[in-house]
Amino acid sequence: MNFLRSVDLFCRVIDNFGDVGVCWRLARQLAVEEDLQVRLYLDDLESLYKIVPEPDKSVQLVKWVDDLVYAESADLVIEAFACDLPDQVIEAMKERDRPPVWIDLEYLTAEDWALSCHAIPSVHPSTGLQKTLLFPGFVEESGGLLRENDLIERRDSFQSDVFVQNQWRRTHNLPEFDENCIDLSFFSYKTAPIEAFFDELSEYSRAVRVFYPVLEGFGVEKRGYLTIYRVPFFSQSDYDYLLWTCDGNFVRGEDSFVRAGFAAKPMIWNIYVQENDAHLVKMRAFLDLYRAAFLPNVWEGLAESFYLWNLEGEIKKGVWKILLDNLPVLTQGARLWAEEICSQDALVTKLLEWGKNNNILIKKDKL
Repeated sequence: MNFLRSVDLFCRVIDNFGDVGVCWRLARQLAVEEDLQVRLYLDDLESLYKIVPEPDKSVQLVKWVDDLVYAESADLVIEAFACDLPDQVIEAMKERDRPPVWIDLEYLTAEDWALSCHAIPSVHPSTGLQKTLLFPGFVEESGGLLRENDLIERRDSFQSDVFVQNQWRRTHNLPEFDENCIDLSFFSYKTAPIEAFFDELSEYSRAVRVFYPVLEGFGVEKRGYLTIYRVPFFSQSDYDYLLWTCDGNFVRGEDSFVRAGFAAKPMIWNIYVQENDAHLVKMRAFLDLYRAAFLPNVWEGLAESFYLWNLEGEIKKGVWKILLDNLPVLTQGARLWAEEICSQDALVTKLLEWGKNNNILIKKDKL
């Protein structure tokens, strides 16, 4: 029996905050909740520091450089997003008396083909080492989603206490809760029709407040019924609170997208653009699952909002008004979606269970 004690996680950052957010969350969960020794190798530590300003010591951070010194492999090696491990790492893995478990953690997708590839091993051509694909996903047959053990308990406690929410808002220079206002969090790529969106919100029949984390240019801007609060980036933990305290969330990439699903609030996803519109295929696959949580009379408007937000240059006046008009009903659907994905085992649970079924990845204190 091979007992898991240590993990090495490698990531080359492409989508700055999505990639690093997923990897830090996974590394920390393995270290804190599973009591494993974890090293996280990143080629871009600065992106991590923007969302985790003071990383705790539960995870050892290592700058991934071309001449990386890697003397000894961990029991489990995770290659995030097909980042291609350097030769010296593969050589160290080969030299172990017992080969490490090698996982290729892929990007999140709801596409059917991913299920047929999930947990499928392949053999490295020159070393004979076995590598297994792991596809995160939204259904039980997939690799699951990253979710801390206490996440939903913390969410429910925060959302049920307006006093605590207002305390948190004041700490971050955001206005207190106002039942006459609609509060939206905003995090998108530049390809989204941002200005057209703001223009339409400025003409809405109720006050709308947008909480917009930015790296520079902080301040408050008033446009008709719309007020935009440009505030400094939130830490990864505080970003959860932002999602939880808003009436709706505009998110991007992978990490904030998954967290918005757990927030049980309506969301619009700005997906990372890929060649040949492959990102739109991924979005359609997700919407095919997401729609089951919503009533038919509001689903069409929500789906149209997703498409307009991801088709560069597309503008259709009136869509965002319909979205805001339907927020109360959409919130019911968002809660059903959160309940559905929370009813499934989380990614770390599935990862360790997969190892158990293969006589690996079992800690002695879990026997």
